[in-house]
Amino acid sequence: MQMVEIRTDDLLLRPWRPADVADVRRAGRDPEPVGADAVSLAVCDAGDGTLLGGACLNALDRSRGTATFDYWVAPWARSAVVATHAGRALLGWAFERLGLVRADWCAVVGDHPARLTALRLGFRMIGVRPASSGQPEEWLAALVPGDLTGPGHDVGPAVRRQATVFGGDPPTLVAGPVSLRPPAARDTAGLRAAYRDPEIIRWYGVPEQATDADIHRFLVDTVRWQWARGEEAVFVVAGPDDAFTGIADLRIGDDPEVGEVGYAMLPEARGRGHATAALRALTRWGVTQLGLARIQWQAEVGNDASRRTAEKAGFTVEGVLRSGYEQDGRRRDCWVASMLAREMTA
Repeated sequence: MQMVEIRTDDLLLRPWRPADVADVRRAGRDPEPVGADAVSLAVCDAGDGTLLGGACLNALDRSRGTATFDYWVAPWARSAVVATHAGRALLGWAFERLGLVRADWCAVVGDHPARLTALRLGFRMIGVRPASSGQPEEWLAALVPGDLTGPGHDVGPAVRRQATVFGGDPPTLVAGPVSLRPPAARDTAGLRAAYRDPEIIRWYGVPEQATDADIHRFLVDTVRWQWARGEEAVFVVAGPDDAFTGIADLRIGDDPEVGEVGYAMLPEARGRGHATAALRALTRWGVTQLGLARIQWQAEVGNDASRRTAEKAGFTVEGVLRSGYEQDGRRRDCWVASMLAREMTA
């Protein structure tokens, strides 16, 4: 591969030098050999030459016009600016000079700063590669020349907020007489009781025959991965003694500004306002912390208790979705309601 040097207003991308080894190690990385099928460049400050990180095109296949984009940023650099500017410079050069038709990207699920950089550059998220052979789940994305963003482009505020929130630990939300906290293994008995409640089974079609191992796996593993992906926040609704009284969740779909809530309470916790308090707290968190503009609620027509809770929490019923969802092999009509960010009361 020819010697490459790329300049922007603020960065210089140049070949690695022996003198860079000390700074690479100071950044907590080991120098890596550059193969014949890669373009690997040091990312430096264009003014004083300080090493800021590295940017690379791995698995470069000139015949197919593809490569995998990777980068790292030193702790002393401003990661969002450096990573995005360096990536835009290297990818733009690769599309123009090397004739690439697609750049791929991957990162461990939960690495939200890396995902933000990919989104800022215009990468399209195309899925998740399942964990295997001791390797973690990975996000997969791809970029074609026409999608590479220009200088100054950024993702929306909701995407940035959600990256910050889901990149950290789940919070505990105070909701008057109850709290919403992250699920734990000790909640197995409570969720088992919920799964066996006739009303919950009737309206939600939960796995009535779920074993304790299934429930434990959901509480400990599934919930954690849903949070890491930024797809869903699941909370246990806990009473004053911290015991399980119900469960509530907020899901994020393809539109990062729209969420959907769900909730279910044990029989002994119903009629006491706990579900309404939990729903209000969860909705407020979704608006203020995740940047949601609209939060939806849906329930099968006839689930009057759930509808009353949604309306008491401030949701506006918008109508009926005919055959809006499938449960137990049958299409069912469902009510749909919403809370908009501008309707959130103090």
